[in-house]
Amino acid sequence: MGRRLRAGPRRHGLDPPPHRLANRGRRRLEQYDHRHLNSIFGDAEPTLLKLARALWADLRPALASPLGLASLELREEDGPGVELTRGGASAILAGGVSAAHRTHAPRLSDAENLALYGICNNPAGHGHNYRAEVYLPPEVGLPPRLWAEFDHKNLSADIPDLRGRNVVTEAIAELLSRRAPGASRARVWETPAFFAEYHPAAARYRLGQRYRFNAAHRLHNPGWSAEENRRLYGKCSQPGPHGHSYLVEIATSGALDPRTETAYDLGELDAAAGGILSELDYVDLDRVAAFRGQPSTAENLAAHLWSRFADRLSGGLDEARIWETPDSQMRVTSDVR
Repeated sequence: MGRRLRAGPRRHGLDPPPHRLANRGRRRLEQYDHRHLNSIFGDAEPTLLKLARALWADLRPALASPLGLASLELREEDGPGVELTRGGASAILAGGVSAAHRTHAPRLSDAENLALYGICNNPAGHGHNYRAEVYLPPEVGLPPRLWAEFDHKNLSADIPDLRGRNVVTEAIAELLSRRAPGASRARVWETPAFFAEYHPAAARYRLGQRYRFNAAHRLHNPGWSAEENRRLYGKCSQPGPHGHSYLVEIATSGALDPRTETAYDLGELDAAAGGILSELDYVDLDRVAAFRGQPSTAENLAAHLWSRFADRLSGGLDEARIWETPDSQMRVTSDVR
């Protein structure tokens, strides 16, 4: 059984950089690695929640002010998880279904639907392997046959609560949250690169889309000595650039458009991403104007993406997140969660 930890600092300054934070965290985690957890917790069962709370207590001292631990996510490999934030704990219960649907807004004409959704508006429908995550209080479980209700069904025809609606991912996430009383949110992945969320308390929808670009950079502050750069950035500061395949996630939020029953125009988001990320793709980031006066760290990249998408999108930007490596991510959000 394997578990992955993701912990996020609440601000994105340059000191200390992500790899130094990661090293501190790894040292704290060594006491749990390749250990019999029952010997650590004694008579108490080493549940995910207890382990997550122990990790939270151990990791908090690794972040010196003004940094602070904002969130911690602990998952069993391909299984359930736990999320801790300063506001409390949630169990993450995951599942998947194979289902078909038709993307068709009843309030639009056939011509409008075809122009907006293309082949996804095909009357015969199309299918997805949906993945879903429901966030619940730790003591609350999912209804026994939740996934069976949706699995191997035509969602547009076989689910009474979805008939007569545009069965987009937002509608599925909303219905899933209603089927799981107590859920703080439900996230549905329609593809590995696109998800929709519904937050019942605020009646709020979020859409997230993932993109990639490849670029080179060198972490180097020209105002510092070579020794200072080596101390802070390590091998990332050595002469000559190195490369990354960056993963970017842009999330928007808002209410549903009453005509389309969607929370955001994904065409607009894709068009904005195409223009913005083409400026960064297959280039040396240190030659891009935005990084000539500051190091091209993941923190600064996240801030740059936030600014560029905020300028291009017609409102609704909620989060810009970037992974420099699979284990290192930075994000800028519209609020501190």
